[in-house]
Amino acid sequence: MIAALVLLFVMAMDWYSSTVGERAREVEKLSEPTGGSVADQTQRENQESAREAAQAEEKTAWQAPGLIDKLILVGLLGTIVLAVAGAWLRAAGRRFEPPSTPSTATAVVATMTGLLVAYRIIQEPGFDETTTVKAGAPLALVVLGVIALASRESMRRENAGTAWKEEVPA
Repeated sequence: MIAALVLLFVMAMDWYSSTVGERAREVEKLSEPTGGSVADQTQRENQESAREAAQAEEKTAWQAPGLIDKLILVGLLGTIVLAVAGAWLRAAGRRFEPPSTPSTATAVVATMTGLLVAYRIIQEPGFDETTTVKAGAPLALVVLGVIALASRESMRRENAGTAWKEEVPA
């Protein structure tokens, strides 16, 4: 469940940018004003202009425009919902008959979404020469892997019958 919540935060990070956006971030860092002079006012304006240009080029999981990006978004949200629901149902003591368990559904959706994210990291949106992958996409891939592996382990224990602590009669 914690990994699902981390995934929600990772979705808000920048996933993609462009070479123009990268250069704009460099200009933003180089345009640090040092005092209150007129030259510093010009540097502040340059810094703000560079920040706006960089933000226009950067995309999060929520902002990516392509069809595959929308499928990834649906998969990410589905993974989060299934992982949280599975955790709550487990905490509430609800049992499901394998293989139709929330853990199974979470593992499948997380794996499929992870494959789509990996594809999108390799095949970047837009022109590959100008598009850059930011930290959000690889982090999402790692978190999806953690969720898929944890769900797989839970699924294995459900199938073996060891997922539930049995009450020992007195």
